[in-house]
Amino acid sequence: MINRDVPQHVVQKILDHDSPQMTAHYARLSDTTVRDHWEKARKVNAEGRPVQVRADGPLGEAAWAKHRLSRATQALPNGYCELPLVRTCPHANSCLTCPMFVTTAEFLPQHHAQRQATLQIITAAEAAGHARVAEMNRQVAGNLDKIITALEADDNSTGATAGAS
Repeated sequence: MINRDVPQHVVQKILDHDSPQMTAHYARLSDTTVRDHWEKARKVNAEGRPVQVRADGPLGEAAWAKHRLSRATQALPNGYCELPLVRTCPHANSCLTCPMFVTTAEFLPQHHAQRQATLQIITAAEAAGHARVAEMNRQVAGNLDKIITALEADDNSTGATAGAS
């Protein structure tokens, strides 16, 4: 049922499980289910622009394999790094200004929290006269605004579609 997109809380009720943890213990998502959802998910880069990876295109299989590897070895607290595993990152914690950064709606809570923290850093830097720190963080805040707007737009359209069905 889980692999046919029946929500876990519904499966829990059907199976008369006492807790979501019990259902989660038995639920096993197939690679096909995960891939289908990964392909459907809106992906945006550090500038909030959509990233398209066609499943039937020449890079579809490679992109899926790379996604699986990056999830396992290069997961970030707010998205994924598309940098090949054999390369060293030249950006050192500057993911939100890196062209290899990709994120999805599952990370919206982290993006909102990072946006709040970044705005506080900007305010403190401006008050202390640290113009360079404020400017660097303005770019991060701007990218977070674009990312959040793009991902929430997808959430709203998905919610409207789900509500209509």
